[in-house]
Amino acid sequence: MKELRGNMRLVGALVVIAFVALSAWFALTVFEQGSIWASSSRNTRLRQTSAQRGDIIDRDGVVLATTQNGERVYLANNSARRALAAVVGDDAGMSGTGVESYYSAQLLDISDSLLERLSALFNGKQRKGSSVELTIDARLTAAIAGQFPSGYRGSVCVLNYKTGEVLAMVSLPSYDPSNPADAEDTAYLNRCLQGLYTPGSVFKLVTLCSALEHDSNVINQSFSCAGTWNYEGGSIVCAGKTAHGTVNLESALSKSCNVAFGKLAYQLGLTRMRETAETLGFNENMKLGDFVIYNSQFPTSQQNASDLVWSGIGQSTVLVTPMHMTMITASIANGGAMIRPWMVKRIASVTGAITHSGGAKSYRQVMSAQTASTIARYMRSAVQSGTARKAAISGYTVCGKTGSAETSDDKSVETNSWFTGFIQDSAHPYAVSVVIEQGGAGSGLATELARKALSASIEYIG
Repeated sequence: MKELRGNMRLVGALVVIAFVALSAWFALTVFEQGSIWASSSRNTRLRQTSAQRGDIIDRDGVVLATTQNGERVYLANNSARRALAAVVGDDAGMSGTGVESYYSAQLLDISDSLLERLSALFNGKQRKGSSVELTIDARLTAAIAGQFPSGYRGSVCVLNYKTGEVLAMVSLPSYDPSNPADAEDTAYLNRCLQGLYTPGSVFKLVTLCSALEHDSNVINQSFSCAGTWNYEGGSIVCAGKTAHGTVNLESALSKSCNVAFGKLAYQLGLTRMRETAETLGFNENMKLGDFVIYNSQFPTSQQNASDLVWSGIGQSTVLVTPMHMTMITASIANGGAMIRPWMVKRIASVTGAITHSGGAKSYRQVMSAQTASTIARYMRSAVQSGTARKAAISGYTVCGKTGSAETSDDKSVETNSWFTGFIQDSAHPYAVSVVIEQGGAGSGLATELARKALSASIEYIG
């Protein structure tokens, strides 16, 4: 009997411990995971009854989303509303990266004490949420979306490379946040943040950076291009098998010579290439505060020479998101300092109290100032006399790099069209990356759209 009472006490103690642990876990979950509950499309009670959502506002005070008579209301202009869907998101939580989902905790004001949160959850008490003011320019975003080539998919990212402010983020196809259920496939995907693309020749900026950082003599090196190059186990060709003759690093980048950059990657080796790529953010989980960028990828092992050579020109298994590519380009414009992109200027409660303020933050120094200056000069040559000539803007110095990324082994699918670049002007510090899926040569559609995006940035932002 004594042994039985002892066992009962033990069982009772374990039950109490389990109950306390469960209660603590529940309280911690409510406190730390409130934003996840709020952003869940399945959590209809919390989303509909616990609070009136705060406003979402652009950098100029344009209201992108508000609540009227209990209903969520977005921009009246249909094209502008769709253009901003990737940024704003929707009340149903279909877009996981939109402000409506990512900042649900603030928009719904899930910041009260635990007792108040539980009370609101069970009795339907309504609160007024905070307003979220963005760095995004609605007019600029709508203008870029309106210039996107008809019938194509892709994305455009525009950053202020000095401050890191995200000025525009366009992802197409888009959808109507007023009717999110009526959307085509992949419309909820934010291609700027989640689209992992083969970069093609825009990755030559990374290969060039690796060469300049690892070999001080490479700047004086020249390469012979006969249009093709046979290496152990394979061959690499330039676009149209164009023979570029003898090229130095600057002309190789300006002409986008695959042979020269394939040889350069072969010369560097996988270890140094991977070291540079990872310094620039590849194979890294980028949680930046205002959003999460999917992991760009660079191979960590090499099966054969082809893996290395083709990686040097942005093919093989190399993948990058447009936002990450814009960060790399911005670091070149910014003297080698990679800036942390951000999108939320401030969050204000219903009483006007500022609960969050954004601002410029350095991510890390990813290359020397000398390397950045050299790459910028080569990119300027690409716009002045190379493959990126269509990016030129009268009265401004534009630096850029084109890319035509193969997405099929047998060339049965048209290449993705890429451009990344910036305006070299402290008064207009804008960097841009453009991807047009199956848009053909990067020197065409993507470069033309980039020029329009940078021109619109000057017009609308100043």
